Amino acid sequence: MEVLFRELLSIRSIDFDSSNIEIPQSPFKPIGQAKAVPDFGIVSGKTFIWHAPPEILPITRSELDRFEMDAPDGFHLILSERPTHSDCDPIDRTKFQIVTPKQISQWIGSAILSGELRASAVPKDSDDAESSVYPTYSNEGEINVLSSKIDINTWSASRGIEGFSSSPMLLEARLWRVSGDLHGPSGSSEKGEWTILEDPWSQRLSVILESETMLKSPQIRSIAPPNENWLSEDSLKIKISKIVEERRRGDSGEMSLSGTVRSMLLEKWVLDVQMALIEHYRIFIPGWLINLESDKILHGRNGRLYDSVSLK
Repeated sequence: MEVLFRELLSIRSIDFDSSNIEIPQSPFKPIGQAKAVPDFGIVSGKTFIWHAPPEILPITRSELDRFEMDAPDGFHLILSERPTHSDCDPIDRTKFQIVTPKQISQWIGSAILSGELRASAVPKDSDDAESSVYPTYSNEGEINVLSSKIDINTWSASRGIEGFSSSPMLLEARLWRVSGDLHGPSGSSEKGEWTILEDPWSQRLSVILESETMLKSPQIRSIAPPNENWLSEDSLKIKISKIVEERRRGDSGEMSLSGTVRSMLLEKWVLDVQMALIEHYRIFIPGWLINLESDKILHGRNGRLYDSVSLK
């Protein structure tokens, strides 16, 4: 997509320069610089242009804050294929402008209609092996998969299991994005954000770290868990509250003859779950359908076997 953006910007913007300024570990990829981008109302001044590739989670305020700390001084235009989280409103218009996925589609579409860009269908018999063998999902909620934590060959060898057939598949799960306040003793509070995986196969919640790799998935069979495996709203809130709860060493102390003795008691910091923003996104876990006398599902994260259910 970056190539397409650069081609269109070289036509539509003023003094576009595709030289890149890399920011390590940034979620935004550099596209270039321009003196003006009239299509998005930027008529003067140096503008740094970036691309936010598609991911399952929206752009958040914390991402913008970290980006601002590392980015060069100036105005930044972000061409985003990701939605924007509500906590980004209002965005400081003197520093950022985020172009939404819908605006990008309209921008590219108008260039095709005007003849500046040419659209063509991808041939079904394309020689590109990767595109023909590994087509990806077109729905944004269906393109991301967590990385596997097991290797099926190692798994089978460690159990002395051989001669079974297997085929890769995707196991449906949910990512919950939680943002809210942790309340501590004496009325103190602290804002926080968490990404939590709901794994309906193991029926567990776990916190996903920012370093967790999200992969683009090939279009293979997917399988949904039994409906009763999903947590109810009330159960989910209770479990989320427990998983983000923290216990911290207190700062209080008691006076004694030998001086101040620091308290060793742990203080509980709990989530205000009633005021927290909790949203979920579709995610997939890698797995395999294997045949061991009967069909079983091998979970690609915990290495456990589950009974097979209907495939999609």
